[in-house]
Amino acid sequence: MTAPAVPPISKGILKLARQIAPTAVPQYVAVEPAEDCLPERSFANVTAIVRRCGGAMSLGWRLREQPRAFVEGVFHSVWHRPEGGLIDVTPRADQQTRIVFLPDARIEWDGEPAEPRRLMLHEQPCYCGSGMPFNICHGLAEA
Repeated sequence: MTAPAVPPISKGILKLARQIAPTAVPQYVAVEPAEDCLPERSFANVTAIVRRCGGAMSLGWRLREQPRAFVEGVFHSVWHRPEGGLIDVTPRADQQTRIVFLPDARIEWDGEPAEPRRLMLHEQPCYCGSGMPFNICHGLAEA
């Protein structure tokens, strides 16, 4: 039996990735929640795993797409195992088994959260119901 095919990373996610870290390449990373790790606490979780098992923290962005609406990058960390490879040890409320992760060597974590990065997709009609694309209707006013 063959494993299910991994879908290609969407054009919207690739566009946001180029805006955030132009030379980095987004990749799928397996989600393997570790014991005692808490949801939405990737930095604390990875710090604890590195202390316990070795390896290193890899900083970057967890990317996701809300189809026909927006793509979003949330500041996130994953575990770089001592033998190589990245693992997301942070449990996910949505039970996903993989995330799209964009490593970002230029960013440093100072203990404070970073603002999420968001890119509106042009196909999305405006939320006001005008029927016009968001970027032409309210997108210009909110920029």
